[in-house]
Amino acid sequence: MRINCRHRPFSLATRLTFFISLSTTIAFVAFTWIMLHSVERHFAEQDVNDLKQVSMTLENILKSPDGSERQKVERLSTVLQSYRNISVLLSNGNNQVLYRSPDGPDLLPVSSTLDFSQHLGSGDVFLWTGEKKSNADHSDSEMRHTTYRLIASSVRMPESVKPYTLLIALSIDFHLHYIDELKNNLVMIASVISLMIIFTVLFAVHKGHQPLRNVSLKIKNITSENLDVRLEPDRVPIELEQLVISFNHMIERIEDVFTRQANFSADIAHEIRTPITNLVTQTEIVLSQRRPDKELEDVLYSNLEEYNRMAKMVSDMLFLAQADNNQLIPERSMIDLRSETMKVFEFFEAWAEEQEVSLEFEGSPALIGGDPLMLRRVINNLLSNAIRYTPRGMIVTVRVDERDGWVDLIVENPGSPIPQEHLPRLFDRFYRVDPSRQRKSEGSGIGLAIVKSIVTAHQGRISVISDTVSTRFTLSFPRFVA
Repeated sequence: MRINCRHRPFSLATRLTFFISLSTTIAFVAFTWIMLHSVERHFAEQDVNDLKQVSMTLENILKSPDGSERQKVERLSTVLQSYRNISVLLSNGNNQVLYRSPDGPDLLPVSSTLDFSQHLGSGDVFLWTGEKKSNADHSDSEMRHTTYRLIASSVRMPESVKPYTLLIALSIDFHLHYIDELKNNLVMIASVISLMIIFTVLFAVHKGHQPLRNVSLKIKNITSENLDVRLEPDRVPIELEQLVISFNHMIERIEDVFTRQANFSADIAHEIRTPITNLVTQTEIVLSQRRPDKELEDVLYSNLEEYNRMAKMVSDMLFLAQADNNQLIPERSMIDLRSETMKVFEFFEAWAEEQEVSLEFEGSPALIGGDPLMLRRVINNLLSNAIRYTPRGMIVTVRVDERDGWVDLIVENPGSPIPQEHLPRLFDRFYRVDPSRQRKSEGSGIGLAIVKSIVTAHQGRISVISDTVSTRFTLSFPRFVA
């Protein structure tokens, strides 16, 4: 038998490893994002504070009433020497550049951008990418792109009519480089840790599934010869306890089926062997010497009875085999249980009189859906057993009751009670109760098993109660609905 691997589910180890690794990866990604976002926000707040502090210092110098424009510019240059990565562009109202940081970028293109006027009026900090020489002492120095945070402000000096434009730029390349390095380190660390977690999870899952493998090995070693083996629920993890208990129950049911099947086979062999032995014995006796025709005729009649007994037994076994294979499909017609019971009463009337047993019916007509022949066979088997085990001078009662959509057929007879431990197995094939309840020679020992099969085929229920007063068989059928 070929297994279609394309549709086979993934193993539990693969699923656990995947989901745990996925959860870990998501956790690391979230942690990395939060950490990078926090660092970026911290650097941004720090840069904004530095820019605003420098802007306030320079504005105070420019707004000071002391000194000329040249002196203020010189003072501004002196102050800027103490700041690193700060570049300044100062222009007057006529767009003439008064001061430009010697090593800084060319900030003039910033003033020509479309949103510069908005930034100038609001005083907020914005980003800008410009070119900066890597070596300012050489004219052929290489140009590189640098990212800046800028703040633009309009400063009105006492001696000027038009406001001055002050543009301050702070290079954040160091911060961006630090963030990139941090990002790479976090990714590398997360990758290494993820691989370690994957291998750890694989090992943990392998060890965690060891009880499953142990249980599987024990189950594999169970065969038809050792069905008495049971798994120990207290020796497995609590997650497998219910599985082990369910498996033990299944093994118990299988063992019971095997035992019943073996007993059933032995009973069949015994039942068939008895009439065959009788036939062989009688035939040998007849053939041992010449017999009169009358004696030969009597032997043939006796053999015919044995043949009929065997034929009935085989027929009953075939009937039960059909029931076991769900091939017993009854007809669905309207049946009056009272009418069917009275027909069976007429058939057993002579035998009941012979046994000095009275037959009594209680109840009104009740309609159910089913097969008339099968249901008549049910009543026949129950009534024959009741008459057989009822003491002389007593009454066998058949009662019909209706309740909640069900119709109950109750067959009750007085006599010796059946021990309670035998009641659950009373419907098993060839089951022996005790010597007083053993079947007679005319019975096959499977009548009650046939009764149960027919009742089950009609979606009904059957039960038995036995006490010192009487033994009562109760058959419940669904009420017929037109």
